[in-house]
Amino acid sequence: METLTTDAIGALVERFRAEAAGAEVGALKKEWLSKDGILKGLFARLREVSADERPAVAQRCNELKALVEEIVGEKERQLDERQRRSLVQKQFFDLSLPARSPGLGFIHPISRVEETVSAVLRQLGFVAIDGPVVETEYYCFDALNIPQHHPARDLQDTFYTDTGHVLRTHTTSMQSRTLETGAMPVRAMAAGGVYRNEAEDASHTAFFHQFDLVWVEKGLTLANLMGTIQFVLRELYGKRRKVRFVPKYYPYTEPSIGAQVECSACKGAGCPLCGGAGWVTVAGAGMIHRNVLREFKYDPEKIAGFAFGFGTGRLAAQLCDFSDIRELYHNDLRVFAG
Repeated sequence: METLTTDAIGALVERFRAEAAGAEVGALKKEWLSKDGILKGLFARLREVSADERPAVAQRCNELKALVEEIVGEKERQLDERQRRSLVQKQFFDLSLPARSPGLGFIHPISRVEETVSAVLRQLGFVAIDGPVVETEYYCFDALNIPQHHPARDLQDTFYTDTGHVLRTHTTSMQSRTLETGAMPVRAMAAGGVYRNEAEDASHTAFFHQFDLVWVEKGLTLANLMGTIQFVLRELYGKRRKVRFVPKYYPYTEPSIGAQVECSACKGAGCPLCGGAGWVTVAGAGMIHRNVLREFKYDPEKIAGFAFGFGTGRLAAQLCDFSDIRELYHNDLRVFAG
């Protein structure tokens, strides 16, 4: 080849374009990109070029290399596509079979709420506990100031097993198991599924989820309880979400309150989810009843405690702006993707 100049490399560019139009990709790679190819030789000869001309010549060499790699790469992709199509034509595909990957799915709104609430409460020193879904009557009712024939048992319309056990109607049963240890102070939280023989509607299901908390220590008051609930709800929904407390009755707390948030589905105007009230009760709470404290050998004159149970499904429905809580259990990924 003549002296290495920009014009000489320009001639090589035109030569490559002419050859590339009809050449096989393998032949092009061997002639231009192999260790004995034209490009390797060009870069080796750069040392022969004068220092003044070398930058311009080197730039032209790089441009030629980029052109060769681009066209060779495109020819390889086209070859791969032709080979793939040829393989498809030779093979039988049953298009009714499921795909190799079912997809990663989404975090369920209830799981998201449980993770968020757990993270908030861990800041306050709470520890997660777990317990059985098939529970004894003692832990589910008797220990919580709900003796046999108490009207509250009828309200929960419980599912019983042949052995006399009960599908737990609230995660408050874990409160019983925690207080039974006699520990001081107690800061425990429990989440899980519960069962009731409910007539299902926009805000009730026979199977749902709860998130329970119990705190026992000297000096606790109703103000501590309300402050804790507000802290959790504002961390979950933001500081502008309206929260209010209303009087309630629960056998295992006294006094008892219900925590309500403004309905996200109707913005307080009234809808099936909130029963037309504009507010949704998301938690039942109160100071632990003196009878419950005595049951587990705590002195109610010296020790106080409070407990609350979030309806996790209702929290999730409010977080996702669902108008019907049953949407949480339909497993429609199009809903959860939003």
